[in-house]
Amino acid sequence: MQTTNALELENVRKTYGDPVTGHHALTGASFFVRDNEFFTMLGPSGSGKTTLLRLIAGFESTTSGEIRLYDKPIQSLVAE
Repeated sequence: MQTTNALELENVRKTYGDPVTGHHALTGASFFVRDNEFFTMLGPSGSGKTTLLRLIAGFESTTSGEIRLYDKPIQSLVAE
């Protein structure tokens, strides 16, 4: 039985301001969470945890990379 990836991030980047000189909140985040799997993000303050959650929820847009929910890209969906 093959396990489905519920959430996949592939080389997700988020930069605020100028793409070159701006603040790089996330650089190249890639991971997957399988269906029915628990997942935890741990890290120090300023490491991008909240930014990542805001990108997944659709409250922010990615600078580059792709976020997929059950193999469907979700960057173009509105948060509602």
